[in-house]
Amino acid sequence: MKISLPTKKGTPNTNPEIEFEQLVIIGANGAGKTRFGSRIEELHLDKIHRVSAQKSLTFPSNVSPTSRDRAETAFKYGRYYDHFKSESQYHREKVNARWGGNFNTTLLNDFDKLLVLLHTEEYEESLNYKEGRISKPTTKLDRVQHIWENVLPHRKLIKSAGVIETYPTGQIASKYNAAEMSDGERVIFYLIGEVICASPDSVIIIDEPEMHLHKSLIKTLFDLIEIERSDCSFVYLTHDIDFAFTRHSAVKIWAKSYEGLNVWDYELLDETTPIPEQLYLEVLGSRKPVIFLEGESSSIDYQLYEQVFIDHTLKPLGGCEKVIQSVKSFNEQKGFHHIDSLGIIDRDRRQHQDIINLNAKSIWVLDVAEAENLLLTEEIVKAIAKHMGRDSERIFIQVKQNLLTYFVSQLDTQILLHFKEVLRRDFISLINFSSKNIADVIAEIDGLYSGVNKQKLFDKVKAEFDTVVSTNDYDAVLRLFNLKNALIPHSKVCELTGIKNKEDYLKLVITLLKKKDTVSAAIRNAIDNKIIKSAT
Repeated sequence: MKISLPTKKGTPNTNPEIEFEQLVIIGANGAGKTRFGSRIEELHLDKIHRVSAQKSLTFPSNVSPTSRDRAETAFKYGRYYDHFKSESQYHREKVNARWGGNFNTTLLNDFDKLLVLLHTEEYEESLNYKEGRISKPTTKLDRVQHIWENVLPHRKLIKSAGVIETYPTGQIASKYNAAEMSDGERVIFYLIGEVICASPDSVIIIDEPEMHLHKSLIKTLFDLIEIERSDCSFVYLTHDIDFAFTRHSAVKIWAKSYEGLNVWDYELLDETTPIPEQLYLEVLGSRKPVIFLEGESSSIDYQLYEQVFIDHTLKPLGGCEKVIQSVKSFNEQKGFHHIDSLGIIDRDRRQHQDIINLNAKSIWVLDVAEAENLLLTEEIVKAIAKHMGRDSERIFIQVKQNLLTYFVSQLDTQILLHFKEVLRRDFISLINFSSKNIADVIAEIDGLYSGVNKQKLFDKVKAEFDTVVSTNDYDAVLRLFNLKNALIPHSKVCELTGIKNKEDYLKLVITLLKKKDTVSAAIRNAIDNKIIKSAT
């Protein structure tokens, strides 16, 4: 989606354009975020649906359906006018009817209009089904219920004519009117409903999405909402950096201050640069444990771990040495903070003792050669195949055979690469000489190097690889086979599952991970189980 942004300080009379799927406007309280969002709405009245931070959460105990046209119009624009004939008339009146004449400070009071629309659509679709005009529908209220119960698995909803009730899961005798739900339960229903009922291809602006919500629920809620309305683009206005981190693929804007006359001092944060330190000082900051990662924010490991370690803040740093050093430095400064830090790095060609040593320093190590190999684990391949309507057992057997065949074709090269790495690590360990003058040092080093049994080391590596081939050990192939960008194409997993390419395969894995169901749990566990946290 492409929209115009408000005028930026130093660029008078201009409204820069931005293209995005998710946009996060982050800044301290008083930085003008709400005005920023309402200004975007003013610039795009025809495509914006904005949910204010200041809103009534009074859940109507019952409502009466009306015509769908009246219900949709009142929900979108604030009221229905008999004499209005065009959308443009409603757009002009939206500021008065929906926003009480003030975009910025009016208390949004539309829960009743939301419920009327949901019940009206439910009633009309049920009639259409009863009269045989359509097949059994999935209504907007069905969709709201599905997400609400996924976010709050300890609660269930009951729908009846004009009334919604809820009860603790498994205790239907304890049902009560939804008007008596907690603030958190009501705001979750409200946010889901507002998004579900927004017009197709809308830009949905949500001010302070974290309000009234427990932090453990935020990521799941907005992941499911975004999946449900993949046709829409989302703008979030927040001061909570924890929430901002959950929208890892979003474009981020730092709102510094409102300068008056519809001008803001703000900065578009480049993905390749860290969030400025001043921003951390102005907002609350993250209180979660930190996991430092290899790669960048667009790398496979970050995208996967972001869905697995939802209770951590993830910080990609580039190389593995930087991860190791950052964890060490961060944990040495515990006197200045109370946040635990860990690291996750690729296994590459590390030996068992190396992994033990790294674990002792709070560095976790993948039990596959590199993060890309995670996508070929048995559980993920089968989950993707099943999702695509294929025979998951048959697909996995073919993927396994393809990869084993390719492994055999590359065997000699891979053995030499692993031997080279073993030799390199052994040689590095030999530089700790004890002699005191250069002549003795050279003699000592020559003696140590000549004492390394290169053939024995090679034979040990080769024996390990030969065992993998003779036993068709698929997990060992993923652990040993280090050949970037080659395994997925040669496994033919994309062709076998009917997916266009590796990028689309990864996107589907991420989408499945975001759903709070048994499939996402299985994939999450499969990834977590491929990380060595305490080697023995």
